[in-house]
Amino acid sequence: MFKKNLSRREFLRIVGASGAGVVASGLANKALASNFALPAFVRQVGDLDLSDPAKVGEALKAEGASVKIHTWGFSGLRETVFVDQFAKYTEDLYGVAVKLEYADGDFTSFMTELPLANRKISDLGIDVIDKEEEYFSRISALEWNEPIDQDQYKPLLTNVPTVEKPYVFTGEKAVNGSSTYGLVYQGYEWLQALIRKDKVNAADFKDWTDLARPEMTAKGISYSLSNDSRGHFVFLGMMNSLVKQGIITGDLWDIATWEAGFEWWKANMEKQIFKYGDMGNDPTMRLSLQSGEAWWGGLWGSYTRELLATDWNKRDDMLAPFYPASGIVADRETLSAVAGAAHPVAARILINWFLSTEFQHAGWYKETPDAEAINHWNITEDKYLVVYCGGVSPEHRVAMPDWAKPYYAEDPGKLLITVNWDWYIPNAETISRAYDRISAG
Repeated sequence: MFKKNLSRREFLRIVGASGAGVVASGLANKALASNFALPAFVRQVGDLDLSDPAKVGEALKAEGASVKIHTWGFSGLRETVFVDQFAKYTEDLYGVAVKLEYADGDFTSFMTELPLANRKISDLGIDVIDKEEEYFSRISALEWNEPIDQDQYKPLLTNVPTVEKPYVFTGEKAVNGSSTYGLVYQGYEWLQALIRKDKVNAADFKDWTDLARPEMTAKGISYSLSNDSRGHFVFLGMMNSLVKQGIITGDLWDIATWEAGFEWWKANMEKQIFKYGDMGNDPTMRLSLQSGEAWWGGLWGSYTRELLATDWNKRDDMLAPFYPASGIVADRETLSAVAGAAHPVAARILINWFLSTEFQHAGWYKETPDAEAINHWNITEDKYLVVYCGGVSPEHRVAMPDWAKPYYAEDPGKLLITVNWDWYIPNAETISRAYDRISAG
């Protein structure tokens, strides 16, 4: 159906608005890779020497001393803490307090609506994209990102050389000395679960399928399995367990296996759900867990740790983290520099800050491995646990406060399920339709 030399405009016209981002993702690293390997427009800032802090300050002033990112909520920290801390960071380094701004709006809608209008993400004033890795190939296919550490910007990106290889996403072709189009800043972020250990013996729950036990009937909160990738990933963890136990057979990257898994879910798990929704961000659902209406919940690891460290749980000691033995699906936040952005210098400085020990630990870290951790940003423990996700360089891990270590899995690498994004992205809608059909049948 698709010609290898298909233009970007022809490609988007053929796939249509509703499927443009989805189909592009599945093809970006395959037959059409050469067409999407380079951004349509790469922003340069003249001949400025960005190794000179004074020149960087001049460049920041020329850009308007601001930068805009599309990112997640960080449980409120982005407004209450990050704005002031980033301004301080840039003023200390370059003599200019850069204003950190946030772009709201549904990113999935951006991916389908902007191409139809012949617009790019840069037209919304966004300089940096921070989205889960599942989005990266779609962002690249739409030509919205450009190489981050191009030669001119390398002096601003002092933390990039320390980032471990698994966290660096490269393109096929280099531009101005760089082929780094994405940088993961979370060591791991996954869809796990919490259990009310005062209601059941949490130690008896070893794997995902244990949540089907009778005592958990109508006690669970999880993301919807229809049109919500987070719900898909919670279910993928369970489906992986079903395959490993021989309860169902097949390959994880085959829709027939998902359909068999949904049949099992309908028979064994649908009745276990108290409510579908986002317990990480919905206060009423958090209250359901606290009150005892719900006894377990599937959610991001960041919010799992945050809930474990809330005042009410530290007082009453009701919650236990659940690390299913068969594995957990990860979907880590990834930074991209927007091609043609209005603030390319500030964008690189922001990306570098996200990769710093200071940001990784939300300002609460050991300045040397043997020292006591200092809470430079004066944040609470629960908010620290939202931000730190295992680090992406060795220096991040040795800076971790000792008090925080019990909140993290001892060896997360053994639990991670690798996702075939090239298969999942173009099949996500089919997965949702399969669930809708089976659950309604």
